[in-house]
Amino acid sequence: MAMRSKVNFKCPKCGATVEAEQWTAVNGEKNPQQKLKILEGSLFKAACKNCGNESKIGYPMLYNDTKQNYMIWLVYDDEEVKHVTDYFKKSKNDIIEDENGEVVDTDCRQRIVMSPESLREKIMIFDSGLDDKMIEILKLAYAKEAQRTLRDDTIAAAFFSNRDGEKQIEMYTEKGRAFVSRVSKNIYDEIEDKYGGKASYAEDRVYIIDDVWALNLLRSMR
Repeated sequence: MAMRSKVNFKCPKCGATVEAEQWTAVNGEKNPQQKLKILEGSLFKAACKNCGNESKIGYPMLYNDTKQNYMIWLVYDDEEVKHVTDYFKKSKNDIIEDENGEVVDTDCRQRIVMSPESLREKIMIFDSGLDDKMIEILKLAYAKEAQRTLRDDTIAAAFFSNRDGEKQIEMYTEKGRAFVSRVSKNIYDEIEDKYGGKASYAEDRVYIIDDVWALNLLRSMR
């Protein structure tokens, strides 16, 4: 698998040709600059040199971190989800190699995400030493609490972030309002004690761990 390539597209604002770099595989340890760009959100953007307009660019990517023992595949449609799911299932039994030809630990955490924002979030969760399954349940609890303060608006999205060691849940409403709540270690530990065992069982060969997964888990335990 090629690590990176160049692509050209027309600037949607002025029509000039924009050259963009696409990384199809990133090792977090060996490509720290690209990892930082993922966390900053700039790796999936390209600026037009003619007018300065910045465009979002989307492409599949395999991100892995052998030290933290996880791999995340960014895809954009159901067909790609099926392809990667088959690949992950196969990798449970076969020896596979990363983009540098090194053997990958197939017992590592394997995830599929469908947006650069979700890729960024997963990296921050795992690098913080946390369980993304518990974070998804925690996000639902925080969003429910924040929703109580809203009358004519709705929480539309929630993301985990770790800014300078400050673990937070960032929530955004349909009208563009933002809420930030610090992650309480006590609440996290309570959720892990209550749902950890069931969540580990429910995770078996499930690679998309998101709010839908968390909702389905909670419903199954009623």
